[in-house]
Amino acid sequence: MVIRSYVGGHDVVVYHGAVYDPSTRKYKGGTPAVVIPYAGRMLSAVPKPAQEEQMEVNGVLIPLHKATVWDHVDPLPNPEECDYALVSALFVAACKSLGIDTSRLLTIGGAVVDDAGRTIGCVWLNRN
Repeated sequence: MVIRSYVGGHDVVVYHGAVYDPSTRKYKGGTPAVVIPYAGRMLSAVPKPAQEEQMEVNGVLIPLHKATVWDHVDPLPNPEECDYALVSALFVAACKSLGIDTSRLLTIGGAVVDDAGRTIGCVWLNRN
């Protein structure tokens, strides 16, 4: 099975044995188990927000938007490139709203961080 990462411009490491830290709501420690290689390009979706209303916060009007239309959604990779594509949750949301099949799309779950709080991987993948 071939999985490629289309997020972040880098490989994604899946860890085994990482422990959840409720104070940071992230996982720490563990052992790198699988490296999902970066595919060489990121898949993106660009929303075209439509202003619905305004909200006043401390005397300042802030526009409220609802992304109902997408300006651009990158095409999915061909099945010959990979069995599954690791993408952003925003990309999955755009595909779902446009009726695009998301059965080959995965997202990252359970962020693993190092002692400095930098994200270094994940604990699981989500099927979308």
